[in-house]
Amino acid sequence: MKFVYVLAFVTLAYAVSVMADCDPNGSGEPICNSSNEGAISRNFWDPTHYWQCKNGVATQVACEDLTGFLSAAGKCVPWKEWDWTDPCAAASA
Repeated sequence: MKFVYVLAFVTLAYAVSVMADCDPNGSGEPICNSSNEGAISRNFWDPTHYWQCKNGVATQVACEDLTGFLSAAGKCVPWKEWDWTDPCAAASA
């Protein structure tokens, strides 16, 4: 029975931590460290830019003209291919 309580607590703690990772009112700026060097992620406020971790710092990178960053593709795409998505949809799923 104790195992069930521990499992329920761990599951709840994990769910809370996943939801806390995404702040739809924030810019989406990641916390960079050595484990995510080079990683890119969506800028929640500006679809013409994305974040990239470089030397432990989140840096804004501009997309080429006439493109926007598409999270699903993980890159900048022409506007005719771009589609707005909820920045925290993955966390709420």
